[in-house]
Amino acid sequence: MALMSCSKEMDLSQQGVQNPAQVVFNLSATHPNDTKAVKTEWETGDVIFVFFSQQAAPKYLEMKWNGTAWVSEGKNSLALAENEHGYMTAVYLPFGNNATVTAFNTNCFKFDSTYETYYLTAKLNYYVIDNKVTGTFNMQIPDGYVQFFLDDADANPETEMELREPNLIPQGITHIEADGTIHCSDLVYGAPLKGYVYDKQNKTGAESKGWLFSGILADETRNTSTNYHFTLVRGGWTGNYYYKAYTNKTLYTGDAAGRALKLPALSGWTAITDYKPIDLGSEVQLGGGKYKRVYWASRNLGASADTPAGTSTEELQATWGDYYAWGETAPYYTAGAYSSSPTWATGKSAGYAWDSYRWGNYDALAKYNETDGLDTLNAVDDAAKANVSPVGRWRIPTNEEWLVLCNQTNYNRVWSNSQRGYTITRKEGTGICVGHSIFLPAAGERGYNELQETNHGYYWSSSLKTSDSPRTKASDVYFTSTGFSTSSNLRFLGMPIRPVCD
Repeated sequence: MALMSCSKEMDLSQQGVQNPAQVVFNLSATHPNDTKAVKTEWETGDVIFVFFSQQAAPKYLEMKWNGTAWVSEGKNSLALAENEHGYMTAVYLPFGNNATVTAFNTNCFKFDSTYETYYLTAKLNYYVIDNKVTGTFNMQIPDGYVQFFLDDADANPETEMELREPNLIPQGITHIEADGTIHCSDLVYGAPLKGYVYDKQNKTGAESKGWLFSGILADETRNTSTNYHFTLVRGGWTGNYYYKAYTNKTLYTGDAAGRALKLPALSGWTAITDYKPIDLGSEVQLGGGKYKRVYWASRNLGASADTPAGTSTEELQATWGDYYAWGETAPYYTAGAYSSSPTWATGKSAGYAWDSYRWGNYDALAKYNETDGLDTLNAVDDAAKANVSPVGRWRIPTNEEWLVLCNQTNYNRVWSNSQRGYTITRKEGTGICVGHSIFLPAAGERGYNELQETNHGYYWSSSLKTSDSPRTKASDVYFTSTGFSTSSNLRFLGMPIRPVCD
């Protein structure tokens, strides 16, 4: 796939429309030679937005390619004075030709919507001499951008399409200062990249039609062999989910071609049906102004349904899943998960008790103790990592991640008496993932031989309670019909698990 290989200049000297001050713009711009993009030449309707440091927002210049020449037009009574000088900032948005510019404040500019795609930009000094502004923009793509093209002959902008990967960060321009400084959205690792339909039929050397995704690649994975785990979501969060992995793939190499990856058509992806990664907009802070998006599985580990199909006991239990002791990757039973007398696995006849627990007992803990200093489950002891395909991608949420879901005001938590559980929905008005939801059933817990409190919810976190001595408890989330809380419980108890992935 070719990415931004052209170096064509745009020349405004052929003249287009002069602004009210009768200033003539003799401007040109070049594509970067070391960066590739899907587009290999200017297309009719392309726009470069030019902002002047001495003009109050939202006064700016549009440079439009009409197929044969560039035409300039001052917006909102742009008027430059003779001998005026300052900075010009040029911005090219590949999918923002119809954008308009508004004032962020007196001296800052912003687009009417945030375009989460790559962009080209350049800044240079300008001088108005003899009512002319002359210069060449050396357009560059910002550091770190990579792009992905998905073949899809049926690509339609009315269909939502997004791409996720833990090492990718969507970016969009939030505002541009008068001195040309461009501000972008927060760094959220793994947040969805929006798909834009790109149709380049009948043009040599480019894909005919499909989806283009652009984002920043995390610093630590540039020029480094990395295992990538892509999730593709078509048709919104209730639509279809797909998965694709690349082993030891290197992106953002010294060669410009390494900054782009052509993805196979949907037929080359694995459909996700049992555990869909639902985007509730959950984010945890990594430090340094960085965040990580966390996706919640649509069902409990071992469950056969996301939500109850009805209110019978069997229909409710289809959402409960299996029960795990903290740090164990298999249930203690081999059959009868919800029975008062299940079939116990070898060595687990005591049920969920210290005598069955893999890591010892109250007086002698072999792991996750005060000596080894471990305070979070190792990957090899994580039931979600061991049991959900693709193995290793999913994990048990940390206590911090549960707190985001259970305590933040960004969510509505609605209890259902008939379904015995909570529907957790991203609130309207938050601007992110509005209306997305998951169902958390009240599946109780297993202690010794008993399944108990099935009108309450208990879910393990991966976090050990380190304030106790000995460290016999781990953190969990607990809820009743009246609300949520985080607590801790003895590690041998059997509780449901709701997996998450990054």
